[in-house]
Amino acid sequence: MAPRLLILDYDLTLVDTIYDFAEAVNESRRAFDLKPLSLSEFLDYFLSDELTWRVAPEGSLDYFWKFFRRIYKTRYGKPIAGATRVLELLKSIGVRNVIVTGREVPSSNVWLELQGMGLDYVIDDVYTLYDLMILGGREESLFDKSWIINHLLNRSSIERNKAVFIGDYWLDALSASKAGVLFIGITSFEKRANDLLKHGACRVVRNFYELLVALYELCRSEVCICENT
Repeated sequence: MAPRLLILDYDLTLVDTIYDFAEAVNESRRAFDLKPLSLSEFLDYFLSDELTWRVAPEGSLDYFWKFFRRIYKTRYGKPIAGATRVLELLKSIGVRNVIVTGREVPSSNVWLELQGMGLDYVIDDVYTLYDLMILGGREESLFDKSWIINHLLNRSSIERNKAVFIGDYWLDALSASKAGVLFIGITSFEKRANDLLKHGACRVVRNFYELLVALYELCRSEVCICENT
């Protein structure tokens, strides 16, 4: 299978924004009159996948995370290793590179960040959860991206078996499964790699250089070989 469409999550997938993530969590907690977390506390909850319920006030989980995704922005982030070169190569052979992010901001905000990091020329389009609302889409659960993926596929007329979704979180894997597209996880954290595999990632890579190898093997074998179980 030679992919024609590469769907990319943004934060912690294309760009390492772990410190921005922590800052946005604390900015959200302050808005809800909660004490900010230390970086150590944040990382403990992040790696144990307890952030969702640990940092939000009781009874306001959805409201908290919707606030978070509206104020999340990149201040300290940088591209994941190999991102620019690999996406440039894929684009040169006709692959469309499209971002689908869980941020609830206009796509123009993300384009400005991409320009600042020199990534804009390797990206063909950007969709956010703000776009989902504008398009009249449905978010079946918090951070569900399946509707946007389906919209993107329908608009591009690319077959589902020619699309690959790349993401760092198990909710991305579930969104890919609901949309019927192949999912490859990307993370440098072993605990999150195991979570991705448990939720349907056919393979997990640490950076874009490893992703390129995975895509090459996918083209040769027609099967996504999992090397991380």
